[in-house]
Amino acid sequence: MKRFISLMSILIFISIVFTGCGRVNMPNEDNTAVDPNEENLTIADYYPFKANMKMEYEGIGNEFAEKTTFFEFIEGNRGQIKVFNPGTVMVKVLEYKDGELREVFSQGEFYHIENMLNISNENNNIILKEPLEIGTTWNTPGGYKSSITGIDISIETPYKNFKALEVTTELGEGRKQLDYYAKGIGFVASIYKDGEFEVKTLLEDLENEPYEMDTRFFYPMYEDIKTGYLERDIRFNTNDNIERILEYNLKNPGRSGLISPISEDTKINSIVLDRGNQMVKVDFSKELLTDLNGGSAMEGEILKSIVNTFGDFYGVEKVYISTDGIPYSSGHFSIGKDEFFTVDYSNVEALKD
Repeated sequence: MKRFISLMSILIFISIVFTGCGRVNMPNEDNTAVDPNEENLTIADYYPFKANMKMEYEGIGNEFAEKTTFFEFIEGNRGQIKVFNPGTVMVKVLEYKDGELREVFSQGEFYHIENMLNISNENNNIILKEPLEIGTTWNTPGGYKSSITGIDISIETPYKNFKALEVTTELGEGRKQLDYYAKGIGFVASIYKDGEFEVKTLLEDLENEPYEMDTRFFYPMYEDIKTGYLERDIRFNTNDNIERILEYNLKNPGRSGLISPISEDTKINSIVLDRGNQMVKVDFSKELLTDLNGGSAMEGEILKSIVNTFGDFYGVEKVYISTDGIPYSSGHFSIGKDEFFTVDYSNVEALKD
């Protein structure tokens, strides 16, 4: 008779396993075991914030146990991790402070790129706590108890076998979560147990490379007064500037028949996502206006291209455009400080790069 597993149990596992998103220094081939008596052992040894290291995990027992993680931003004692799994894309901000590694912010459905390192602490979820020795204990936000239960535990993953630090979270009614962290690597495995039922997340591969994401860029078309869009993969390295990436692609359509909606001298000064108003605010340099060419019809397509590109990337319908802090005003089109342009997909053609 198969054991019945409640939906709540699966959700608890998914929530916990998303937290274990380590990053990596490339491992030594022998993955030297950690001496429990080694002095000055810190969380940084077991959970290093490592730029441009993409980690892929196999999932066993649940479709959401599979995931890929990447550190988007690292600054000082904070790191921002992007977590991709079959159900969503999540972002988490981790902080190493006062002998604890904490998740201080998390948000799902986070499909764009935005630096959240300066956000105030919204969460208080301890992932690891020093001293890193058997018996160190802490409580989770859900009221469960986590503790270090092993220092040199053997754990087998598709990537390789590790000697790892083991953290056990008791979930009640015989259920528990085991998380494993390898020195110089970070999070390598997680096992959720409920009797004989298990869900595993196991390190499958790690690569030192940027991650790619599909992005739509919109451009006015020469032949007709209309707009077309291209699907492109943008490559993002840790701590890259998303303003420069979007700016470059808007300036470089990469194929004939398309017009760059911003001039070569135009800069993106800032991008701010106003979550409360579901609006993205983009401030350009004055060249957005001074380098404009064409009549009102072409300017309309230029604006549509800009608005659609940013609205699509940030997942909003409203786009506020300004130039050096002044609301957009060209003579043909203008908005006030409390107004905005709206994404418009009418008369837009899908193109091939």
